[in-house]
Amino acid sequence: METLLLQKQDGIATITLNRPHVHNAISVELVDELHQVLQDCQADPLVKVLIVTGTGRSFVSGGDLNQFIAVRGFEQAHPLLSKVTGLLSTIDQYSKPVIAMINGAAVGGGCEFAGACHFRFASDRATFGFVQISMHITTGWGGGSRLLDLLPESKALALLLTGDRLRAEEAKSYGFVDEVYTEEKLHEEVYRFARKIAAQPLTGIEAYMQILKWKRMGLPQEERIRREVSQCAHLWGSPEHVAVVESFLTKRPTS
Repeated sequence: METLLLQKQDGIATITLNRPHVHNAISVELVDELHQVLQDCQADPLVKVLIVTGTGRSFVSGGDLNQFIAVRGFEQAHPLLSKVTGLLSTIDQYSKPVIAMINGAAVGGGCEFAGACHFRFASDRATFGFVQISMHITTGWGGGSRLLDLLPESKALALLLTGDRLRAEEAKSYGFVDEVYTEEKLHEEVYRFARKIAAQPLTGIEAYMQILKWKRMGLPQEERIRREVSQCAHLWGSPEHVAVVESFLTKRPTS
């Protein structure tokens, strides 16, 4: 991999975007390599949760300007924007939870990337901003639509229409960031959370991610509940389930 670093340990896959010379800007090559890594982690039964972070002082600075500014008009722009959108949709719909460990600036496309992840934990030195409007464009990777789903409409619109840059604590107050930690504590706290997930069985993790996917598909609650019950019924009575229940029953004090 030329644009990424991948480490797998104790059920956690850490993907580090490794283009510090351009503040981890998203390039065509990075999109292709990240697709490969996501496919690998999805197929790996030992991987239960993913962490995405950046090398250096930035998380993701947006699209690689050397590639993106070279295109002109709809016919050239649409395929390029759609390529990155496809990557973020893969993350958004991923069968395992993806945590954005936001170590630095996440501006423009960086906010769109973070918004596609299932959790967002930030360093107190991180900065955010949906700055696209000031560049005479809009969010082009689906980030605006995700933000409107994630936040109350007025809060999402305020961020999109003003292009304001936010400190990490401000982004948390909007509801875009889940938790903020000091730069020194970020790694420790994110991995503490990831290890709690990794300690759980993969079947349950993937099942809950499927429930989330049904919600994002817009299925009515009644249909989602029907599918949830059916999904649980398929898991019920497995050797692992029975072993846990029998262990509980043997330890339970009798009256």
